[in-house]
Amino acid sequence: MDLPGGDAFIDVGDLFLSASAGMQPGEMVWTDGFTLQDAMSALEIGEPRLDSGMVSGPPFDPLTLLLPQELCWIIDRSFAYEMEWHAGNLLSNTVFTLVHVHEIAQLDPDLIPYNSADKARPVELLSIVLKTYVIGLLKCCGVAWDALNRADKAEVSLLEGYPVQNALGKLDDALNWISHTPKLPKQWKDALYARINLRKILLQLMNTNLFADLAYFQALVFQARDTLQYLREHPAATPPPSSPAHLAFDPYIARRLICFIPIRVLTLPPMEETWRALELMLDGWHEMSLLSVSRNVSTWEIIGNLRLWRQTDRAAYIRERTQTCFYDGLHVLGHFTPTSWSTNAFVMETLGVSYDTICDMVVRHLERQISKVLISTITGCWYNAPRRRRQLMQLALEWHTVYDTSLVMLKNIEDPRPKILDQLPNAILLCRLSALRELVLSGFQLELYAANERPFAYWYASQIIEKHLVCIDAILSVIVTDSHSMKELSFQRQFLTAIQLLCLAMYSVLAPSLPFDWGQMKHNFQRRYKWVFNPKYKDVVAAPVGHPELIRFLPALDEITKDEVYSPAATCELAYEILSGLVGSGNAGGWAGFAAQERVQFVESFLRTSDNLRQNLPASVPTSDSFNWKSLKWDPSRDPWFPILEFTDQSVDPLRSVIDLTALVPLGGRQVVFRRTVIEFLRSSLDGGHGNVWIQLSSKQHTISNGVSERVVPAQVEAVGVMCRDVREDVVALHCCEYLSVRNL
Repeated sequence: MDLPGGDAFIDVGDLFLSASAGMQPGEMVWTDGFTLQDAMSALEIGEPRLDSGMVSGPPFDPLTLLLPQELCWIIDRSFAYEMEWHAGNLLSNTVFTLVHVHEIAQLDPDLIPYNSADKARPVELLSIVLKTYVIGLLKCCGVAWDALNRADKAEVSLLEGYPVQNALGKLDDALNWISHTPKLPKQWKDALYARINLRKILLQLMNTNLFADLAYFQALVFQARDTLQYLREHPAATPPPSSPAHLAFDPYIARRLICFIPIRVLTLPPMEETWRALELMLDGWHEMSLLSVSRNVSTWEIIGNLRLWRQTDRAAYIRERTQTCFYDGLHVLGHFTPTSWSTNAFVMETLGVSYDTICDMVVRHLERQISKVLISTITGCWYNAPRRRRQLMQLALEWHTVYDTSLVMLKNIEDPRPKILDQLPNAILLCRLSALRELVLSGFQLELYAANERPFAYWYASQIIEKHLVCIDAILSVIVTDSHSMKELSFQRQFLTAIQLLCLAMYSVLAPSLPFDWGQMKHNFQRRYKWVFNPKYKDVVAAPVGHPELIRFLPALDEITKDEVYSPAATCELAYEILSGLVGSGNAGGWAGFAAQERVQFVESFLRTSDNLRQNLPASVPTSDSFNWKSLKWDPSRDPWFPILEFTDQSVDPLRSVIDLTALVPLGGRQVVFRRTVIEFLRSSLDGGHGNVWIQLSSKQHTISNGVSERVVPAQVEAVGVMCRDVREDVVALHCCEYLSVRNL
């Protein structure tokens, strides 16, 4: 055998075993000069992720004939891997694990052995159906890969040079064969037809120009939904372990590919989750079709922000297609000129007047600046949340530059001039302040802030919103009454006022409760708000509006701590009333479009948050030891920016904690009052509100009931046992009461 280095191999297994006999587990032996780079380049023999020569399973013959139910299972499983790829995993760990992807050339009728005796396994299932499906799968992945410009192909072809129309033609041929062949039972004809048809529709959606034929595009989405529903109702059963279908997927396929990343074996979710992920893609396509007919940039921004705030799961490919739908690099919405159209839309939707009325006074340089930054703002709404946050740092600078240009332009325009033109800088400032507000609040949604960073973040957000409200009031004083612009700004004024109140309430509660360390605070500020120190700000004449000022935070903290009148609970009460008015009126602003109802639902989520806080936050600014801030739970899935005050076994452990019952006030020497927070804790301990609550008081058991206490309960009670027993209606009814009685057992 002519091998590099010869073929005179010697078995050294015994030598290695004897040499390692005296070593401890985990101990290493290396030569002089052994470096970290050498260690990273080393391979562990027998480790499937690193040892590419290790065979992980029996060989698979891609020409093995399959039953129709086995092919349905393979197709469904490939859909699952495809959705995992769209979720962010590598092709080598997902789609490429289907062995037929790499053996597609062998799926030729002349190469497949013919077995006339096996009527249940027609050759055409491989040569026509499976081969065509794999071509459609690779073309779908190829179109998405081109759009995203990903670099994880591992040198495997995605049929880049194969025309999409040819792939669609082959899918039609496969559908035609399935429809007319007598070789398949009716049950599996329908099952295979639905799966191949769904692949065809997905490829058509990816290849269709939305602006060329919108009705056709929407019809494809509805067809895909119907087909998906059929697949959900008729799932493919998992083949028995002896079936060759299981060998069609090799999770260690990367050992055969040009891949430098360790193998990762994915555990596929249930098929219902796969179909749900595919349904979300269809939702994205449907939403994109609705947005394509919207000529309002504010509608695009509102819906994009709702997707970010509500954490709507959209595949990266769908988000990229939505961005391209708005701006493809040459035109906005398919055929509008970016500069003039976007500037006109900005002026019309913010100031309520046509851009033609002031365009002669606006310098072209400002027009180009507005269009460039506005397009970036809209397309950025479809980034993922971390990337969007990074973009907001840059947008804050760019909008500040545009703001400075507008101030210079106004100085060069002599009177008389339209009053609305004087508000153009404020309109631009609204965009910068919106970017700053989203930048700060997104830190809560992404769970970036440490506990000692939250008070400043809430305080800074309230300062930004205050400047935002000032700009809104200035613009509202000059725009046309009952216009869409006025409705939108009125909605924003109410909504932002409520958000500002909630920010102030959280700041007033958190700031005194946390230890103060100036050195740590300064370090956190320089690290978290590093975008403030961008040297490009020095190139702009105008002073930045809305920059954080740490030096103002300390006097504000001292002032709020000494304020005996301010009430966090009352502040949340006011926010609750404002949000209730918004929800009750059904006001969704002037530019929400088809997302008006969803926008109102988003406001309702803050209504629930403010309701929780107004009931549970203290009535006055707490001291450092009178409020347990750890009872505040930040959960972005429930509220993107604000916490919920909960009393659960995690926050108040009845076996180890001392419950503060300082509000237990004797009434007539016989009854006591429980603070609302304690009632909430008792509710959470009742398994849905059923059963008695037992509390041990001073080593003697008592039960809450409608009876009268035989003795006075102390203010501090150590709860060493809380349990449910003996369902009783009178105890259940007490959950809604504020006055509870305690008696001896």
